[in-house]
Amino acid sequence: MPRLFLSLLATTSAVLLPILVMAAEPGSSTLPQLDSRTYPSQIFWLIVSFGLLYYLLKTKAIPRIADILETRQDRINADLDRAARLRAEAEAALKEHDRIIAQAQAEAQRRLREAQDRLAADLARHQAQLDAELARKLHDAEARITAAKRAALAEITGAAVELAQAATKRLAGIEVGVEEARAAVLRVAGKGGS
Repeated sequence: MPRLFLSLLATTSAVLLPILVMAAEPGSSTLPQLDSRTYPSQIFWLIVSFGLLYYLLKTKAIPRIADILETRQDRINADLDRAARLRAEAEAALKEHDRIIAQAQAEAQRRLREAQDRLAADLARHQAQLDAELARKLHDAEARITAAKRAALAEITGAAVELAQAATKRLAGIEVGVEEARAAVLRVAGKGGS
């Protein structure tokens, strides 16, 4: 870039120097660029300056600018390609992520169902055990109640037999045997119970 600037400065000075020299001539009352005597010299330096400027632009500036623009366009294209590739990778990663999440949710649902089934089976087993235990305890309680009822009835019958014997002896003065008193109590209990 400094070389280009120096070249432009040299070209400009080459064009302006003859004009300034002519303008500095004593006795010149008109502008040097309008003086017809200086036209050939002005045209010559114009052609030289334009040719030099054209040569410098064609060989130095324009190829360099074209290279810069081409490099910039290549970099932009590479960045766009890279961005498209990264976007495709991100979309693929998102799809994979969604697939993994769906798979994990399905696995969690499956494990939850298995756990619920296990718990339901355990609950049913415990309920069956509890029902069996309660049925056994109920049967045992009924057996104890029946046994206690029989024992109480036997005691009541025994007490009634003793009472019947004592009442008969006291009221009638007759002594009644245990078996006879038992039969009488059971007869009376059978009528009262029916």
